[in-house]
Amino acid sequence: MSRIAYLDCSSGASGDMLLGALVDLGLSVDALRGELGKLPLTGYRIEAHKVHRSGLHATKVDVVT
Repeated sequence: MSRIAYLDCSSGASGDMLLGALVDLGLSVDALRGELGKLPLTGYRIEAHKVHRSGLHATKVDVVT
C-alpha cells in the first residue's frame, strides 16, 4: 500500500520541523542519515530526540554544523 502526504506550506515550513514530522510518521533516523549521506555535503550531523512540550509529544531533529 502506498502512502501520500500532503503538505500545506502556505505559511512556510522549517526543515528541522519537517524532518521531525517525517521521523514521527515512521522514517527511521538511520534511513534519513543514509539517504543524506549520498549527497555531496560534509560538515553536518543529524541528531534526533523525543520532546514533550505543552502536552504534545514529538521528535525534534537538529541539523548540527
